[in-house]
Amino acid sequence: MKQLRITPLNIASALLVTWMLWQIMDEAIGMGIIGWFLLLLLVLVGADQFFRLMLGSLKRVWMAEGVFLLFVVLAIWILNVW
Repeated sequence: MKQLRITPLNIASALLVTWMLWQIMDEAIGMGIIGWFLLLLLVLVGADQFFRLMLGSLKRVWMAEGVFLLFVVLAIWILNVW
C-alpha cells in the first residue's frame, strides 16, 4: 500500500467539504452557492493531482501547493472586493 501523503490542497479540500456540509445542515446557503464550492473543490482536487504528477518530492509539492493556495485565496478576495 502506498504511503499516504498529506498536502496543503488535501487539507484545504477537507476544510472546504466540512464547511460546505456544515452550511447545508444549517441551511445557511442556497443550492447556487453550493455549485460554486463544488467547482472550487474540483479545481483543488485536479490541481493536487497535477502537482503530485509534475513534482516528485513532497517538499516541492508542499511549496508549490502553498503558493497555489495563496494565489487562489488572493484571487477570491480580489473578486469579492471588486
